Amino acid sequence: MILLGINSSGLIHFGNYLSLIKPVFNYNLKKIFLADLHCISKNIYILNVLKNKILTIFSFLSFFKNIYYYQSFNTNILKLFWLILCFYNKNKAKFFHFLKNNFFFSLGKICYPFLMCSDIINNNNKFIFVGIDQIQHIEIYKKIRKKINFFLNTNLIKKCNFIINNKILYSFDKKKMSKSNKNDLFLFSNIIEINKFLKKFKNTNKKKKSVLNFSLNIINNNYIIDIFFKYNNTIFINKIKNIIYQKFLPFKKKFFFYIKNINIIIKNLNIFNNFSKNIINKNCKIIFNKFNL
Repeated sequence: MILLGINSSGLIHFGNYLSLIKPVFNYNLKKIFLADLHCISKNIYILNVLKNKILTIFSFLSFFKNIYYYQSFNTNILKLFWLILCFYNKNKAKFFHFLKNNFFFSLGKICYPFLMCSDIINNNNKFIFVGIDQIQHIEIYKKIRKKINFFLNTNLIKKCNFIINNKILYSFDKKKMSKSNKNDLFLFSNIIEINKFLKKFKNTNKKKKSVLNFSLNIINNNYIIDIFFKYNNTIFINKIKNIIYQKFLPFKKKFFFYIKNINIIIKNLNIFNNFSKNIINKNCKIIFNKFNL
């Protein structure tokens, strides 16, 4: 079983498709973990968080029918989060990459990697799928795991196998496509929005800057290369926007079907959440008993 984790700070974009959905599309054994507590550290309006939670799950449901559950549904994650904070030295926090260029940030932002460690330990999943930008958090998890096991003199927290996806989707501003960079495009955007986005790319053949690189990461077809060298940039964009739109149209129809039947889907999600809560409770019970929690 592979665990896929994503926060609900924004809508699912093409970068999420390349890093999370596309690599495991044909793999049946998956659990989708929505880390909705993480996005609170980003000062997002709470109603947007709730809206994004629903739309994120519906986006994933359009591709997979698997086990889905929310981070906020289980308080044991927060209990273990507090224990982890007690096992980490504050002096080591200065090495976190987001502290280097930021002068004003919340304490929640500093604790973001520790909450992620709590998620990993609570779920106790054998395989966890992560992006290349999460490698630092994996190292923190390994250190905390060793510390807790050494302190309790047992091997309670078992080792996880991390599957690291090293693919990065670059946007029109030459940066990684992400919600925080505000250069993302919603996965189920219409043709007009796709067209506007593609026109923001500069007309260049350089690998990380071109609309060709963006298109190949999404579709990966030799036909796109033929179109690129056969026509000029304007015709290429007109053709590629239709190809991208048509590729995701079947999934987009499912997405809107789930929105229309929102009450039924939410009931099913609550069943998944109750199921996962029982699993997490079993994983944490031994650890909490050691501390009489």
